[in-house]
Amino acid sequence: MQALSPLRLVTGLIAALLLLTGCSNSTLKSVWRDNQDNGITPRKLVVFVAAKDDNLRRMAENRVVQSLPAGYGASAGHTLDVDPLLESASVRERLTAGGYDAALVARLVSVDTSQTVVPPQTQVGPDLMFRRFGPRYSSFYTFYPYVYTTPGYTVNNTTVVVETLLYRLPEGKPVWTAVSETLNPRSSAQVIEELIKLVGGKLRDEGLLPIR
Repeated sequence: MQALSPLRLVTGLIAALLLLTGCSNSTLKSVWRDNQDNGITPRKLVVFVAAKDDNLRRMAENRVVQSLPAGYGASAGHTLDVDPLLESASVRERLTAGGYDAALVARLVSVDTSQTVVPPQTQVGPDLMFRRFGPRYSSFYTFYPYVYTTPGYTVNNTTVVVETLLYRLPEGKPVWTAVSETLNPRSSAQVIEELIKLVGGKLRDEGLLPIR
């Protein structure tokens, strides 16, 4: 097998690091809860995702409902043909008449882009090849450190900010909110899956969603 040159090894390491920086991760930036809320887990929940793309809305609402325990009273908003206008008394009355005592609403706040410039860097390290022979077959200079320079590059970052709110019905009063950030997502579906785990997990920890 042909040995890789030190330059090719270094280039491979840089490529691996770039792939790692391209991986997405979601974090909760802020969480608020109404201290006056009764803290009771909703018995029947409706899920709304505010998205301009109707297909995305349907997919996201369905995935949230599917993530909840089987048999739990949860419905996707699009299946009820109801707009997520909880400030409207008529919408709240219709949902309450259907037995819903809470609504979970997620909305996109922003999609921000930025660039990070990483300048060229000079590194000093041992011979990565080590000549594969050992000192018996090579001179001392084989093991002497060498200097190499990695080229500069630009990293493009995308940050998706989503706000999630839990409302009690029939009051239509928000009792829990969270703002999340997802860095460098590969797709909308990935953002949804990560937030289901992150936000859903937080709501379960606080007793506002049933444990699956």
